[in-house]
Amino acid sequence: MQSKKTAILGAGISGLATAFYLKKLGFEVSVFEKFDRPGGQILSVKESDYLLDKGAFSGIETTGLIPQLVEELKLTESFIYAGEKANRKQVRINGRLFEISMNPENLFKFPLFTFRSKFRFFIEPFIPRTRKGARLAVAEFIKKRLGDEFLSYIIEPFSSEVYAGDTSKLSIEAAYPKLFSLEQQYGSVIKGFKKAPLQQPVSDKFEGSGRLFSFTDGMETLTSALGKNLGYRVNFLNEIQKIEKNVKGGYSLLINRKGEIKREDFDLIVSALPAYTLADAIQGLSDGTSQTLRRVEYVPLVQAHVAYLKSDLGETLKGYTVLIPAVEKKEVLNITPVSEFFTGRCPEERILFSVIMGGAKHPDVIGMEPDNLKKIAINTIKEIYKAKDKPVFVSLKSLKKAVPQYNTDYYDVLQKIAAFEAENPGLFITGNFLGGVSIGDSILSSFKTAERVARQFPQ
Repeated sequence: MQSKKTAILGAGISGLATAFYLKKLGFEVSVFEKFDRPGGQILSVKESDYLLDKGAFSGIETTGLIPQLVEELKLTESFIYAGEKANRKQVRINGRLFEISMNPENLFKFPLFTFRSKFRFFIEPFIPRTRKGARLAVAEFIKKRLGDEFLSYIIEPFSSEVYAGDTSKLSIEAAYPKLFSLEQQYGSVIKGFKKAPLQQPVSDKFEGSGRLFSFTDGMETLTSALGKNLGYRVNFLNEIQKIEKNVKGGYSLLINRKGEIKREDFDLIVSALPAYTLADAIQGLSDGTSQTLRRVEYVPLVQAHVAYLKSDLGETLKGYTVLIPAVEKKEVLNITPVSEFFTGRCPEERILFSVIMGGAKHPDVIGMEPDNLKKIAINTIKEIYKAKDKPVFVSLKSLKKAVPQYNTDYYDVLQKIAAFEAENPGLFITGNFLGGVSIGDSILSSFKTAERVARQFPQ
């Protein structure tokens, strides 16, 4: 049987991983990428004496597919795990730092919880579980079960680290499926915490260790290796303009190739494009699906890498990520001492911080002057770590559409995409706006997509 000629749209982690798995299954794949490098938002660069991950500085091993992929790509020697303190968090409230976790006993002892909040822990098991199909926002769900303080001091800081989103819009079921499933299964979040802790990451395909990981030369090591594995199959500087059906029963791609519009025919198409880009490409096939995709929200982020001499920090550095909740009304969402997590990020006598700003609550960061953004990042570090002098290094990276939001209309998007795929056999949609925003989620979604393609079109 002749191999199906398959186009993969986009060479971010989702597109690359999907192409990798389809190639293993015997498909003839061609990847099309708008830019001149693989990896999408995963970018590792050397600036002066610093190794900067301008995007995700790490991943969480949420699926056994990750170490398996690392082994297949011969990256085992450069694959590194962060230490235990990488999983510990502090939250900054009213100028003070408090360690937080999702352990029920530790949560009950959280010093800022009033008697009223602690009382909510006891009555929460008696609150009726959420009606199926209710599509509650995270804020509504948490307020109902555990109150305002639990939302403000615990959930919102964690949420800003993952989604940089607005909890009044994020879907509890889509953004936090494990948390929602605990309530559904046990009738109570508290009971669920005790019986199945959230820190126990399990995928429905393979179980992962849940540890934070990276590579000696940064996260781009993974996407570069995937690109090298695919070799000539990855076509750079090829921007997808339109997807059309052709007379052969397959699909035609209209591609802007360095200013020239070319047409190529394929049996199958797998899109790993962002929702807003795919919306333009499929408008001729389905205006309704195109409009649905345009409604998928992406929030902006600015990342500042800031380095100090260790001797200039007046506060003892515990090496935890510091989360700054929305109630603080700060542009900064979180600060991570990345050089404390992974070696080789900066000279030994210095410490390198990653400062994340913006998100759904502060989208205006994108329009700010670079000097103002640097000032915000530096002042926040000074406030937290009592830095005595100026930093020795600062670098900025801005992303206008950084993180897709799993808002309360998420399942409407899924239904629309499922109907679109049913109407257009051989056209598949994947990407981080569907199966989870993390690197682990993207790899698992890519694996599932490849399996789905192979089931429908066996080789």
